[in-house]
Formats: sequence, C-alpha cells, structure tokens
Amino acid sequence: MKLRNRDFSGAPVVLDIENLVVGLAHTSKNEPFLHGISLRIRKGETLCLVGESGSGKSVTSLATMGLLPKGSLAVRSGRISLSGENLLSLGEAQMREMRATRLSMIFQEPMTALNPVMPVGRQITEVLDLHTRLGKDEKRARVLDIMRQVHLPDVERIYRSFPHQLSGGQRQRIMIAMALILEPVLLIADEPTTALDVTTQKQILSLITELQEKHGTAVLFITHDMGVVAEIADSVCVMRHGRVVESGPIGDILRTPREPYTRDLLDAIPGLTPRVPRPEPKEPPVMEVSDLGKTYHAGSLFNRRPPVKAAQGVTFTLKRGRTLGIVGESGSGKSTVARSIMRLIDPTEGHVFLEGHDIAYLPHPQLRRHRKHLQVVFQDPFRSLNPRWTIEKSLTEGPLNYGISRDEAVAEARRLLKIVSLPEDALNRYPHQFSGGQRQRIAIARAVALRPDVLVADEAVSALDVSVQAQVLDLLAELQQAVGIAIIFITHDLRVAAQICDDVIVMQRGVVVEQGPAAEVLAHPRHEYTRTLIDAAPGRFWDFAGRRYLEAS
Repeated sequence: MKLRNRDFSGAPVVLDIENLVVGLAHTSKNEPFLHGISLRIRKGETLCLVGESGSGKSVTSLATMGLLPKGSLAVRSGRISLSGENLLSLGEAQMREMRATRLSMIFQEPMTALNPVMPVGRQITEVLDLHTRLGKDEKRARVLDIMRQVHLPDVERIYRSFPHQLSGGQRQRIMIAMALILEPVLLIADEPTTALDVTTQKQILSLITELQEKHGTAVLFITHDMGVVAEIADSVCVMRHGRVVESGPIGDILRTPREPYTRDLLDAIPGLTPRVPRPEPKEPPVMEVSDLGKTYHAGSLFNRRPPVKAAQGVTFTLKRGRTLGIVGESGSGKSTVARSIMRLIDPTEGHVFLEGHDIAYLPHPQLRRHRKHLQVVFQDPFRSLNPRWTIEKSLTEGPLNYGISRDEAVAEARRLLKIVSLPEDALNRYPHQFSGGQRQRIAIARAVALRPDVLVADEAVSALDVSVQAQVLDLLAELQQAVGIAIIFITHDLRVAAQICDDVIVMQRGVVVEQGPAAEVLAHPRHEYTRTLIDAAPGRFWDFAGRRYLEAS
C-alpha cells in the first residue's frame, strides 16, 4: 500500500479555519491554548491533525464542533467556515442542527459516548428523530442500511443490542454509522482507533476511507500515531503547544520533514524489525509456566451455558534479564495469562513456578511472601495510582509493608525517581499533577521498588503517545539491564513487541498459535494469524526513520 497521491486543488473547500485563537473564558490575560491555527480541507480530502497529548488537536476539533466547555474555554478570535458559512456566528440552536446534518464527530472511546441503557439501533434512530420527518418504517430501514454500510454482521440482532453486548470495534462502527447517517460534508474523527487492536484498527481505517470515497466526505482525522497517518492521510498538519509547526501533503511530511519536532515524531514510531538477538543466560529460569489454563463457567443453576476456555495449555520459561512478549487481539487470552501468573485471578489448571516455588494454587496468606518477587504495571496508571496519595506514599507503601524502615524506603523512592527521570520534588505531588507518560514512569518505579524478579507489563504503553511510548520502552530496557529483571510484556501491537522482546508468544482465542525467538517469529511467521497481525500494523510499508517507502512490503 503506497501513500495517497490525490489532487484536490479543484475541489470545493469544506472546512476553512483561519487564525483561530482559543483561551480561557472570561479573560484575555492568560496565554491562549491555540495560537492562530489555520488549516483547510477540501471535499473528499483527509487531513490528519498530528501531535502529542496537549498539543491542541482536540481543542481545535471541539472549537469546530462548537463543543468547547462553557465557562472554561472560548474562541477569542479567528474564523471557522464550513462550506463558506462562519460557524462562530451561529447560535446554539443553529449549531445543534449543523452538528448532525452538516458536520459530525467520532470520539475516541465509544463506550463512554454511547448510552449504556439504550439499544444501539435506537440511538442511531434518535438522530433521524431529531433532524428528519421520516416515518417509523423508513427510519428503521435507513438505520439498518447504514449499519450494513459499516459492515456490521447480523444487523437485526445488533440493532436490538446494548453497547456492552458488542465488541470495541463494533461499538466504533455504531459511532461511525451514527455520524454518517445524515451524510455530513465534514467528519471529525478524534483518535477513533487508539483503543483498538491493530486488526480492528485496520478495519476501521479502511471503513472510513471507503465511506469517504462513497459519500465525498471531507475528513479531519486526529491522531498521535504517524503510522496511522501514513495509512489514511492526503495532507498533514503537525501541532505542538497550540501551534501548527508544519503542514503539507503526506509525501512531503514523511520524506522531507522540515521541523525537528516532526522528525522526532517520525523517529519515535516503532518498526517491525526485531531487536538484535541477545545471548541467553545460562542460569536456571526465574519463572516456569506449564500448561497454564483458565476456564470460566457461565450461567446459573437453572441456565447452564458451555464453559469458556479463556486460556489453555500455555507453557514457557523466562530467564533473568529476558523479555517475553505475549501478543494477540482483545479476547486472545493474553491478559488472562498475565493475571493468572500474578494470581490476580486463580488459574484452573497448570503450574506457575517462581524461583522453584509453585504459586499457582497457594492460599493467599502463603502467597504474600512471594508477591514482592512478582510485580505488575497496568495499562492506565491513573487508575492504578491512588489519587489521594502523594507519590511518596505510593512508592514507599510496598517496602514499608515488607519491613523496610521509612528512611530507607524514602531514600529508595528518591533514587527511583531519578532513574525514571522525574524531579525529587515529585514525591510531594499527586498523580493528577503529572502527564500520562510521567504517571506510567511512577507506576514503573513503584513496581520495581521491591526489586522483583519478574515484572509483568500489561499493555503498559498502549495508551501513550508514540514519543512517550518510546521513552517508556527505553526506560524498561535500561532497568532490565541495570538490575537484571525479567519482563513479561503484554501487547496487541507487534511493532512494540519487536522493539523490546527477546521471545514472543502469539495467542488467539485462548490458545498459543506460535511461539519462539522474536527475530524468528516476527521475521518469518509460520501461522496465518501472526501474519495477519503483522499486516495490520499501521505504516508497515513505510520506513519512517529512513524516510522511504519499503518496496518489498
């Protein structure tokens, strides 16, 4: 798949943003959040707005939609024109009508955007209730048609389903159907694939492209991943600290970026080339897992259902200083394996030997003395760090529980903050005062405070910007080299696995389908599912560091 090379110079302008300035409401004294943003999108064109968290991408989209939080942010100056009409001059009622009929938005997390107590078919129908005078049968037929257009299976069943009964990809398709049912001229997609598996992400990107070509919709696509940009963009605007620092056609941005910041974003994208194989230590494994499995028994006494095998027959060994990657889509069983190893859930079969002790079925009081040897870093550090505790309390809690004196625990916390590149005064602050990447560094510091033998990282970088992701991966590698920690790294992204893993296990529907050294599995995959994961990696056809197209891909 090559980069897009389409000419839109003769197409009508759909969205024209000129010198947009957004700042705090009710005051003009503070520094604005957006500093004179200008961009233009033509009919049928996809413009990607790229930048790290805090760059102003989402504020730009919310200003365009007229959804800036009232009383907090406001447009100070500039113009936002949709097909020649200035949106900033419209009243609230006019903007409500405009949001459904002329411009629409897909949000990042459909589970929070959809009503959990209303069937999804009814939620799509609400758009037609508010903005058309169609009859009941016509509305239902139109909703089922748009659901088919977004390639949902068994649309009659899904029409009656609630959001929690659908997969993440299906929920995102519902959001796309809702956004496009009235055929708006502009679609704004705010990080619509960030939380999705790479295979589902590929399907959603292809779907947006397909529907765009069918309806001639202009698309403003917001993302932090230049790999996604390479898949879908015609043109690009790179944002940093509320300013557009570079813009141009996708080919120019990828081949000859002018700004150092743009080059940094490109260089941070992980590639599929596996790390150079390292010699395997000769000492015995620190962990051995044998035929590990977890079966869930669903239903009740009067409503029996077949048991669900979330994981079965998982076997591997892990030596000190090595990283094992467990990869697969949502529902593949990788997180079930991680939680069974950690004894956050109890396995139903198999064995987990940690330093020679089988911990798979130990009662929890006996398990406590082994906990310090086995620590975990979760996907969302904001949820795993206590928001009411200072960073000092979070970092010293574990050591204090295991009998280390307070002075020693605080000294170790200061040392760990230095290792993860955070200032010493961070000890007196709270989690909400840090960025997502900084919070993940704190979570890593907390996990290694007890000097564990094994660290389990469960999707530890999937929610982070690619540049922050690269920093966290480097940090894990440095810690591993310094203290010889063994890492089990759970991810759905083979690009990430290639950067950090010595060995890889590929799981599908609870079963290991391929296993071996990362250099072998990723370079010469034997199983069709592994090849599917590799083919779904965004930007796989582009060498971002070398600024060139990979002809062989």
